[in-house]
Amino acid sequence: MKQLKIIGLALVAAAAFMALAGNASAAPTLTCPTAGTTCTGSITTSAVETLTLKAGIATDTCTTSTVSGTLGSNTETEASGSISTLDFGGCSLTTDVLSEGSLTILPTGEVKAIGSEVTVFALGVTCVYGGGASPGTKLGTLTGGTTASLSVKAQLPKISGGFACSNPAEWTGKYSVTTPDTLLLS
Repeated sequence: MKQLKIIGLALVAAAAFMALAGNASAAPTLTCPTAGTTCTGSITTSAVETLTLKAGIATDTCTTSTVSGTLGSNTETEASGSISTLDFGGCSLTTDVLSEGSLTILPTGEVKAIGSEVTVFALGVTCVYGGGASPGTKLGTLTGGTTASLSVKAQLPKISGGFACSNPAEWTGKYSVTTPDTLLLS
């Protein structure tokens, strides 16, 4: 009986070791500064072309924007984290950020926003658009490399606003990853 317990404990220990070894070898979604090095810390992006939001009542264009946040998780299935900075400048309409939300990046490069909210005010009408609830709203595709980039082509759901606010609003533009300098997809 004692030998059976020892064999059972040995099998449990071997299974636990194999599970840990399997997790350690799984590639994270994002690596930086070189392939195979798990990316941690903050990521910052800046708009490199005019961002356009077609919101029904009017079209809003912004010439500057910064998005930054810290990775909270980076596994083989996704990288995610909360957004600490979300701002827009040089906009043709009054544009305000109500909630930063969070981002998720899949190994395919698909980027999704969750819980973000931005209000656009035009012609006496206020429209609020955002990333929506989990699993989020697809914003676009991240292309990894030295100076990685995010091409935005999104259908943002209307969170609130009258009949003059389109649902969804079309958002397009392009961001460049400024930190880290090299960001790769596994």
